This record gives sequence, structure tokens and C-alpha cells, in this order.
Amino acid sequence: MTHTPSASEEYAAQINALMGRLHKESERRGYKFYVQPSPEVLPEFLKGYRPDAISIGPDGGTVIEIKSRRDNPQRESLTKIGNLVEGQKGWEFRVFYVSPPADGRPDLSAPTENELASGIAEARKLLESGHERAALLIAWSLLEAIARFVTPAEERSKARPLSPMQAVQTLAELGYVAEVDARRLRKLTSLRNAVAHGGLGTPVPTEIVTQLIHDLEEIAHSLKETA
Repeated sequence: MTHTPSASEEYAAQINALMGRLHKESERRGYKFYVQPSPEVLPEFLKGYRPDAISIGPDGGTVIEIKSRRDNPQRESLTKIGNLVEGQKGWEFRVFYVSPPADGRPDLSAPTENELASGIAEARKLLESGHERAALLIAWSLLEAIARFVTPAEERSKARPLSPMQAVQTLAELGYVAEVDARRLRKLTSLRNAVAHGGLGTPVPTEIVTQLIHDLEEIAHSLKETA
């Protein structure tokens, strides 16, 4: 008999997958990563508070909270702790939102592994043949498709298209891109919009599209690992 995961199991799986991605990000930076850190590893300014996770480096770190999008009453306390953390040199506060699966599945087909691979290959082929503008638009369309797919079920069911900025924000909030990469992608939305809306003279640097395709490959790999 095939086991169908319960809503609570799927919720836990989402959190575990997010923690895994954050752990890898910390390792790439040379930081130590702790889930539900004990008081012994917390810096002095966090005594009496226990975050969901913490990433600690030689000159600071990141305090991490993972919340349900339904936890609106907690926003005030998150703002308070966020202000405390951001006031410390070298420290940042990041909140990730994970929503329990809705009772019903939205009627939105997820991009398959083959579709993502094919789209990335198409973008790379266009880039290699000197069609940077077309490669940029294909690559960005894949980014938005992935963002729609990983958007929490109850929001995805509203069937509203994501703006380029919202797509980046979604991927950042859910841990598919690091904040430093999210800042770069947010800046890239201006170029994407100019090309998409008829800016025929807008130059598109090859290296920018190359990096975007690399981002897609990293995200696709993360999706494959958590599938």
C-alpha cells in the first residue's frame, strides 16, 4: 500500500528541507549551523531567547525563525527580536514562512524535472548562440514558474501571477536563494522588465544571463533533492 503523507508530515518535510538548504548555505560561508540551539552556543545578547536556528561565523551570524503564514499575531514579537539582532554588528535576522498544505491541491501543474532541464538547456543554447535577450526572458520565465510552484498552497490557489520582484522574494523567503543572491536578482528585475517591455536597445551582458542560468540550476537541484 502506498503511504500518502498527512498534512503534518508534509509540513514537517517542508521545514526539514528548508533547514537543509540553510545548513548548506552556512557551510558554503564557513559558518557553523545549529538547529534549536542550546543556550551555550547563543551569543550574550540572545540569552533568554531560543531561535529556530542560528548560523554563527567569526564576525557575526544569522538568527533564523521559521513561522507559519498563519502566525500573524507573532509579527510584533518578530519585529522586536529583529530590531535587537540587527542592532548587533555583523548580525542579521531572517524569517522564513512555511505554510501547512491546504486540504485541497490547487489546480496548477508543477514544472517537471524534465521541463526544467529542457528550459535551462534552451536558455543556455540561446545564450551560446548570441541571443542574450531571448535567453534572459526564457531563464526568467523558468524562475517565475519555480516561484509559483513553491508558493504556499493557499496563496497559489488564488491563481494570481507573481511579479518579477515577488518571484524573487518568494524564493528568498523559502530558502531557495541566499539573501545575497536575492539582492542581485532584485536588481536584475529592472533589466528583465526593460527587455520584456520593448527596450530593444537595452544591452544584456552575457555574464548576467550566465549567472541567472546557474541560479536556475542550483534551484532545480534543490527541488530534486527535496522531491
